Amino acid sequence: MSKTLVVAFAFGVPREIWSNRAIATIARSEAWKNDATVYTQLDVPIHGDFYVVRTEEDPGDPPPTLRIARGAVEWAKRHDVQKLVIVAAKPHIPRAKRDTEYAVREAGVDIEVTVSALLDDPEYSDEDQWYCSDSTQPRTQTRKNWQKRDKILMLMPMFVYKRVAG
Repeated sequence: MSKTLVVAFAFGVPREIWSNRAIATIARSEAWKNDATVYTQLDVPIHGDFYVVRTEEDPGDPPPTLRIARGAVEWAKRHDVQKLVIVAAKPHIPRAKRDTEYAVREAGVDIEVTVSALLDDPEYSDEDQWYCSDSTQPRTQTRKNWQKRDKILMLMPMFVYKRVAG
């Protein structure tokens, strides 16, 4: 069995909102299934009988997706991890996966990147449910707010994106 790291990306602030609790639930399941460590942010309310590594951040000021991905890859590299399992809100998956794969290439390591299949469970599959009006981050409150920002970030050339989000 390959050594696995679950990388759980928050979706909004604070930790009590539905999206972050759902991400924590899925990350916990993946950690138990894979006997894995979880690498995550302060706003993902996860705890359990496994090891959790938190990103370095100030409360209420979450790091950009690329910085989280780079941190996870560096941790994985130091601990001989062969597989990263991404857990993120449905709308965040494309960028979380792209940034994590980029961080793997940038680090020059051979680590497989996958997305948790648990996100396909009917309980989590509706993309609209991930947006939360209780989030203090306007970009995660509505699909329109998210897409406005995310489309720009996804279309940016990587050399520009790295400066903005790295």
